[in-house]
Amino acid sequence: MRVYQIFLIFIICISAYLGCSSTKEISTNNVTQMLQTVNIRELGDTESENYVIRIGDRLNLEVWGYPEFNAQVQVRENGFISLPLIGELLTAGLTKHQLIESLKEKLSVYITGEIKFNLDITSIMIQRVTVLGAVNRQDNYPINSEISLIEVLSSAGGVTVDSDLRRIKILRNGLRSQPIEVDLIQSIEKGDISSIPIIKPGDMVYVPKKRNVIRELSEFFRDAIFLLSLFRVFN
Repeated sequence: MRVYQIFLIFIICISAYLGCSSTKEISTNNVTQMLQTVNIRELGDTESENYVIRIGDRLNLEVWGYPEFNAQVQVRENGFISLPLIGELLTAGLTKHQLIESLKEKLSVYITGEIKFNLDITSIMIQRVTVLGAVNRQDNYPINSEISLIEVLSSAGGVTVDSDLRRIKILRNGLRSQPIEVDLIQSIEKGDISSIPIIKPGDMVYVPKKRNVIRELSEFFRDAIFLLSLFRVFN
């Protein structure tokens, strides 16, 4: 009878372990698929209309049919640029789209009809976030503002099937002391997206692989044997 009780406890422990592993696997797979299919934003792309102009950026303006307005300028420390005829124009902090609209308004004073021009921006202050570990494309990715962890993982092509999304580590500003550990699965399951840390320029994101199955089983058997020994003590 005692042998049967011990065997029954062992079977219950095995079932509980496998049940938890199955739930974890399903949840992880769902998040992995989401990261691989979510729309990816072009991080730090100076060609994007959402690019935020910074001090030190170089701007090349070419107005079709009106070469007198053409200019190659750099955003000064005070955030302004100087353009022919237009004069001083605050640009730092504006998105590329906002600057284009402002230029159209300024040029309309001198040009009648449709205004066409090219605006190219070259950033000399490229900031990056490093993504390492169980992702499809380990690399340094340019960013110009704070972004979400999901966007960063998406820019790296999503996570691999053996990624451990419960132990993602964020190293702030490249510092290796006291990394921020993120349980992405838990946050998504609870619908608490606000609890996921924002990624900042200079950060390093590390996605570990799942712990070796054999190691997990060995640790489980160790715990199971401990439970069985307790059972023997109290019976």
